[in-house]
Amino acid sequence: MASVLIPLDSSKNSEFCMEFYLNHIHRPGNKVFTCYVADYFGDVGVLDGPTPGRIHELEEKDRQKAAEIEASTLQLLKSRNIDGTFTRLQGREAWHVIVEYAKKINATLIVMGSRGLGKLRRTILGSVSESVLHHSEVPVLICKHPHHSHQHH
Repeated sequence: MASVLIPLDSSKNSEFCMEFYLNHIHRPGNKVFTCYVADYFGDVGVLDGPTPGRIHELEEKDRQKAAEIEASTLQLLKSRNIDGTFTRLQGREAWHVIVEYAKKINATLIVMGSRGLGKLRRTILGSVSESVLHHSEVPVLICKHPHHSHQHH
């Protein structure tokens, strides 16, 4: 039995990744662990400062987003009779949280989307999927949504 970790967010790439896994990779008996990593640390802002009110506001928005992702994910898994869970995780570096959670659940594979950050954002922030790929102790499949691929000359 394989334990597959699928980190999710609310992007189209994430939805594509989940569908790709379910349609092309999933095998009966696999346990599917889905997760969402809280992403409000980057939204605090330098000028706003991390005031308790601002942090509380961002945490609440993030909880709502996670609850929506959880509901749709668990409904999708249930509709296909797939054994799966959803966990909301927190941490400053999403890639690190994902890699550590994969260890905790003894994942045999991580399947995740690529958000397709622009060159500047990727240079400054780094890519979560690239960092997971680099630091993971298990295979990582990065699914790129075909409609979001860049045209090369």
